[in-house]
Amino acid sequence: MLLSTCAILPSADMDRTVAFYKKLGFDLQGRWDDFGGYLIFVMDKVELHFAHDPDHKADTSDHAVYIRSDDVDGFGEAVAALGLSDKGFPRMDGPEDRPWGMRELHILDPDGHLLRVGQYLDG
Repeated sequence: MLLSTCAILPSADMDRTVAFYKKLGFDLQGRWDDFGGYLIFVMDKVELHFAHDPDHKADTSDHAVYIRSDDVDGFGEAVAALGLSDKGFPRMDGPEDRPWGMRELHILDPDGHLLRVGQYLDG
């Protein structure tokens, strides 16, 4: 019955969000600056939505999205090529094997949203 889910996250700066997610490899499927501002990004089967919130602060964000992958290392290499810092916003750490049976990397976007990208460990 249910087919998919799409996270809706706040964006303090729509242009900055567009630039960052395009660098990650997401396709901008729609942008509506009327009605307060809204963005839709797609990569493979992942869809992320953003609503403009000029008061949103990265250092107090508690938003997160878990994205399943079949090649977290390959995605990590592509993101690492962007030269993100390991401190501040945006940043990336990993990938590494986690005790709960996943290999994961973590990206904090410019708005402080955690993108946790993971795949099951063989075993």
